[in-house]
Amino acid sequence: MRPTALAAALMAAVAPAAFAPAAFAHVTLDPPQAAAGAYLRATLRVPHGCAGAATERIALRLPETILAARPMPKPGWRLTITRRALEVPVPNGHGGTITEAVSEITWEGGPLPDEQYDEFTVMLRTPEAPGTTLHLPVIQGCGGGATAAWVAIPAAGQHPAAGTLPAPTLRLLPAPPHAGHH
Repeated sequence: MRPTALAAALMAAVAPAAFAPAAFAHVTLDPPQAAAGAYLRATLRVPHGCAGAATERIALRLPETILAARPMPKPGWRLTITRRALEVPVPNGHGGTITEAVSEITWEGGPLPDEQYDEFTVMLRTPEAPGTTLHLPVIQGCGGGATAAWVAIPAAGQHPAAGTLPAPTLRLLPAPPHAGHH
């Protein structure tokens, strides 16, 4: 096959996947991996609404192992932060203690039309647990009462079951060596 014919055949095979309906896209976390025990600017990527309806609410549930989180406000969206008391206070690294942690962050407003994409950002400190994967469930609320629950968490080593909406994940990597240490 000539190179131009091969290229045309390849484009014909790949193009449908490149322009697949947004329904196949997932709410994801960017970056998908980070160093354990580090501060991270994490962004939820919301690629579409719910079955054609505009997104009006994003609720992010944080794992209990994340003790520090601060959401970034978005113009046109109201921000709600839900906290939980810690059973045992932990040092904050600055001479004080942490007695409560953020359990859920909710952005409400918009709306974000189904055919548009947006991002919701949070600064967080990852736990000291390299080699683990954190699951951050998201409930996406849309117009007309529609919802998409991005909450499926597969068993260890498995993929989410077909037809489920997987929770965004964050893989924790070993922290890099500190500058000046050998």
